[in-house]
Amino acid sequence: MSPKFKIGEIVKVYEYYADGYIVKDAYLGVVLSVKTYGHTFSSPSHIYSILPNTDSRDRRGVQTAEEFAIEEYVG
Repeated sequence: MSPKFKIGEIVKVYEYYADGYIVKDAYLGVVLSVKTYGHTFSSPSHIYSILPNTDSRDRRGVQTAEEFAIEEYVG
């Protein structure tokens, strides 16, 4: 299974609390790279490097996000 998002694409990223269900924050960013990790008994995982468009005290520099926490930006 290939990555859902391409390098250079603008995406919306969600940050979750530790429980994994409640959204803590969301931001827009540009996909810089994607790493794919293959698993023996399940589909591969895609981890994206994202450059956020905002400068937050808690979010500086390149961030990483799993594919489930990212959606296409339509704007």
